[in-house]
Amino acid sequence: MAVLQAAARFVVAVLVVAYTLLDELLFPLFRPAIRWLSDLRLFQRLGALIGRLPPYVALVLLAVPFVIIEPAKVGALWVIATGHVVEGVVLLLIAQVASLLICERIFHAGYEPLMRIGWFRAVLGWLFGIRDWALAIARETAAWKAAVGMARGVRDWVRGLVGSLR
Repeated sequence: MAVLQAAARFVVAVLVVAYTLLDELLFPLFRPAIRWLSDLRLFQRLGALIGRLPPYVALVLLAVPFVIIEPAKVGALWVIATGHVVEGVVLLLIAQVASLLICERIFHAGYEPLMRIGWFRAVLGWLFGIRDWALAIARETAAWKAAVGMARGVRDWVRGLVGSLR
């Protein structure tokens, strides 16, 4: 049983490290675009409108793109596992960017109405608890520390590259 638990912890740690590494690399790159979009009057109005929606309407608005985008990430992992690494990585990047630009923005804009749904708030708390537990395990590993160092190096390299193009 201890071996099975250790294997499960290892798999969880690897998945969390990989996902967090991807998030750490992409989010800073898209932060200026997200900020720019957020400053546009159209998106400010959309955000305000979403924030005023009834809770279950906001949930449906969030669920529709989520149900399309999140399975695409799993599909991308399957494509990678079947030997089509480049195609899978491209699909994963596209799905992650879409998630950042669509799902995350809808979630933040509709946070207030969504938190009025008791079961949604409870499930979200439970999921955040699992995420925090998995991250705590992952952060203790050498793989995490190496991945964080690599992510910082890549991010600094990209920033230097973008800065030199200006």
